Amino acid sequence: MAEDDPNSGLSHDEASSVEDHEPGLNDSGASQSRKRKRVREKHAKTSCELCKARKVKCDRAEPACSWCAGHNRTCVYLERQKPGSRIGFTLELEAKVNRIDALLQALGRRVEEHISQDQNSHTHIHSPSVNSAHTPSQLEGLRQHEAPTSSTPAKSAVGSTSYIHGSDGFSALHDGARPLSQPSLGFTAANGLDKQSTPSPSISIPQRPSSHLPPLAEFPPHDMVYTLVDLYFKHCNTWCPILDRKTTFAVFFGSTSMEEADRILLHAIVATTLRFFKDPRLPPDMRAHYHAVSRQAVQVYCLERVSVPALRALVILCLDELGTSNGPRSWNLLALSAQNVRQLGLCDESSVYLTPELSDPSSSDPLQRVVPGQPDSWIEDEGRRRLCWMVYLLDRYATLGTTSFDFFIDDTRMKRLLPCSYDLFSRNVPVDTRSSTATNGSHGVAEYAVNRPDNLGSFSYHCEMLKIVSRVHDFLKTPIDITSAPDMAAWRNTYRMLDASLDSWLQSLPSEYSRISALCHSDPASRVANWFMLHSAYVVAVVRLHSSAAYPTVRSDIFVPSHYAMQRCLSAVQSLGDIAQDVSEANGLDLLGPPFAFSLWVAARLLLVHAATTGGPVDPRIEFFIETLTYVGQYWDVANRYAKILVRVVQRARQGELDLTAMRKSAYDLATLTSSARQSGTEPTSSQTASPSELHHIDVFDFFNYPKVAQPLSRTTGSQAYLALPHHMPAMNDGISRSGVPDPESDWLRFGGTYGS
Repeated sequence: MAEDDPNSGLSHDEASSVEDHEPGLNDSGASQSRKRKRVREKHAKTSCELCKARKVKCDRAEPACSWCAGHNRTCVYLERQKPGSRIGFTLELEAKVNRIDALLQALGRRVEEHISQDQNSHTHIHSPSVNSAHTPSQLEGLRQHEAPTSSTPAKSAVGSTSYIHGSDGFSALHDGARPLSQPSLGFTAANGLDKQSTPSPSISIPQRPSSHLPPLAEFPPHDMVYTLVDLYFKHCNTWCPILDRKTTFAVFFGSTSMEEADRILLHAIVATTLRFFKDPRLPPDMRAHYHAVSRQAVQVYCLERVSVPALRALVILCLDELGTSNGPRSWNLLALSAQNVRQLGLCDESSVYLTPELSDPSSSDPLQRVVPGQPDSWIEDEGRRRLCWMVYLLDRYATLGTTSFDFFIDDTRMKRLLPCSYDLFSRNVPVDTRSSTATNGSHGVAEYAVNRPDNLGSFSYHCEMLKIVSRVHDFLKTPIDITSAPDMAAWRNTYRMLDASLDSWLQSLPSEYSRISALCHSDPASRVANWFMLHSAYVVAVVRLHSSAAYPTVRSDIFVPSHYAMQRCLSAVQSLGDIAQDVSEANGLDLLGPPFAFSLWVAARLLLVHAATTGGPVDPRIEFFIETLTYVGQYWDVANRYAKILVRVVQRARQGELDLTAMRKSAYDLATLTSSARQSGTEPTSSQTASPSELHHIDVFDFFNYPKVAQPLSRTTGSQAYLALPHHMPAMNDGISRSGVPDPESDWLRFGGTYGS
């Protein structure tokens, strides 16, 4: 905008116009007019750029002003801009005004609803039928006494007035709210939660001023919510890429109010990312309050609805639960997510969508079919694809942690194309990727119905790897007859095929994958975290497959520790340790999620199993894995639980309470005992008491309990003779040297010859 002289009432153009249309001026008047014209022309010139920057008056002298000439600086005059408003600035102001107007209207509705609910609740509590001591006039006085606490802006935890986007706009946050431990604290009815018990009707409200304080809001203050959403895209959406950042921010912080489904999604994000929020304005008790409110709001909403938006919020809440504990509560949420995926038909690439006709109000809802509707755009279609694959991914990691469970989503049902790279997704560019299943071609090369690898990203390869992990899990979970030669030959062939699949997948990765260690130091941004998560998935797959041949729990002609398989496991663990070290040095461990913590848990347990099998000391690298898990445990509590179990087991071994070989044998015996089934309903049952340390042994070693024999050995026929875990070192004819390390020359898995023959 042009800068005008404060001493001049007219602009340069206006002054010229006036003089051109002033007739009848005498010579003296003309002289004075010319003088005024020269003065105006002088002052019409803009100030130099340095004086503008210093915000001082410029004498506008030529060729340089006094200040620039005195300080030997270059004096620059720019041409005066034409007066008038800037279109972009005007549009920006208009957008802000519209947004503030929408928020104020929402605030008004929120206040009216809160006052109405408050009056209804007091009418119910203090009705004459309950407490005849209060007259109608007294009841009205009580309502007027409490109304200001609900309608006036409340102070935040730091003493300033703050509001936060609620279900219809804003809700207040009061710094004097009761602690969470007090049972009289209630939540707002707008969040869909049941209110807690009300005070006794016999107690007069004016006698308890503390109970007049409004309840805490369902969301933190607005600036905190914005930070929490930003933290989600930094720490979670990189490896759980189901949301588009631009679209999500527009929904949450745009000029229009949020719908109920959007509010529930925001609840899920808040519950998941509070672990990364370090603002001192949010103490632990308030953090726990907001987490509990958001978690329950998502659960109640998703239990009552089967829809794509509800599933999206439920999946994000699963991240929170799985990051806290891989236990029954998270399994229940994951089971519900998987069931919703099947009900919504997200496992298939649907081409035709049913649209219910809404013209007939008398028609009833369908009994067996949930109609998700046609995607509004390609980005919505790709979002559903990513949502399905994310449930598949969480299902795989949760089930691998239990080893004995079946997957919630069977691989035969997954007929989705792989997701595209996140860049293409965020740019809303429709592309083809690759089919999730392949057939063997004429030369043994995998052939896909659709194959565009240039559109794949790290999340795509992660999904592919978990497809292989699923096959490995099903392969190892199937019982085998170790006394049958045909069964053992089939086992060797499947083992070799899965190992070849891992190698083929590794070779198909783009060149960027081979440089992840260098990228960690040159570009430690969150986008590089995807490749670290991908590498950890590969390590889990290698350890899961090859540990069955490297550290078997049952002895037979073929199940003896294999040197080749043992080296594959140790190499994978070493590579994961190197990657974790690089990430730690780049301060990027907080960017990695629970799947990475699970891979560290698998690698650390492998070192314990190796020491138990060979009879040697525990590899010192386990200390690094424990320290890394402890650090990650600051954000994801499940990692902290892993670290504590490892510390206790290692301490017991080093203190001589029980060696690792005995611990593994104890875990095997307990697992075998509890897996035995009754032959008839009249057979008596018994109870086996297990100490916490014995349960820790199962947590550590049950992942490596292989093979699963088809016919469990009798508990009374000396089953210990079949265990590959004696307290003494095995004999030389078992293929193990005196140092406890398998002999490479007698390895039945050596690849130089006839693979296992």
